[in-house]
Amino acid sequence: MDTTTDTTTPRRQVREHLARARWHRAGGRYAEAERALRAALRIARGTAGPASADAADAASALGILLEALGRPAEAEEALRHAVLLYESAYGPDDTRLAPPLNALGAVLRLRGDLTGAERLCRRVVDIVSRTTT
Repeated sequence: MDTTTDTTTPRRQVREHLARARWHRAGGRYAEAERALRAALRIARGTAGPASADAADAASALGILLEALGRPAEAEEALRHAVLLYESAYGPDDTRLAPPLNALGAVLRLRGDLTGAERLCRRVVDIVSRTTT
């Protein structure tokens, strides 16, 4: 079976849910975006395992959405999970870590952990500056 055109493969389903979530978020339909992201995360965890790159993408997008919606406790949990997954999949200095680390820093700042927020922001700067030099 040719999986390049098969829309039922789990990876394709995850990507479709992620795309749907971006579309819903852009249209201000945050509940629909959250449902799509949770579905993507569930599929990624169930098929490729909890430490997959697809699960990292879904957890990161979910955490960033929850942070934007003012749900810091849920956002922090999803973002910490995303960071662990990205580190497991790509290593501690990969640029894909920048968005969830940045959002996690914002969550920590809102929760009053300025030291933790600063540490994460410095890490984002380090990661990004390594790739631009």
